[in-house]
Amino acid sequence: MYLFFETIKIVDGVIQNLEYHQKRVDETINCKYSIDNKHILRNIIIVPEKNSVGVVKCKFEYNLENYKMSFSDYKMIEIHSLKLVKSDTIEYNYKYINRSVIEKLLEKREDCDDIIIVKNNKITDTSFSNLILFDGYKWVTPDSSLLNGTCRRRLLEQGRIEAKPVYMDEIYNYKSLVLINAMRGEDFRNQININAIK
Repeated sequence: MYLFFETIKIVDGVIQNLEYHQKRVDETINCKYSIDNKHILRNIIIVPEKNSVGVVKCKFEYNLENYKMSFSDYKMIEIHSLKLVKSDTIEYNYKYINRSVIEKLLEKREDCDDIIIVKNNKITDTSFSNLILFDGYKWVTPDSSLLNGTCRRRLLEQGRIEAKPVYMDEIYNYKSLVLINAMRGEDFRNQININAIK
């Protein structure tokens, strides 16, 4: 049984940001099993010729000993509205295949496209992405994110965003937000107006 997964973007046959995915796999294995990871992604992921054109999603599922991969064409999910949903007990600090805790919260989205999870009155993530928010001057990401995504980590290391507390009652002080993850990347132009949050 595979417990964890990585979603890795491939563009015209070229694997994107592999070092960040490798770092997360290494950290997951080390933290969960107290042993060094032996899954070396650059040696494992061979892009099939039929998936070597356009934007492709590689899903890499793994546990301590084994792994499997699948490849599929990627089409970005359009998100136009988000609902604030509270859960003070949620934990998702590793990229688990079992996402039932998130799926249960997603059932509360009503007529919205997705949710923003609020934990202990602080903004965290959507059901499938990290967030960056624009206040008119700079981009910030909540310091209370559930999962330190690979795109988020890279943007923080590059100094393009900063992490800070974002409380639920402060979110409407921002002007817009962008959903970021390995597949969506960080298109700062793809902004959602803050009033799309209900």
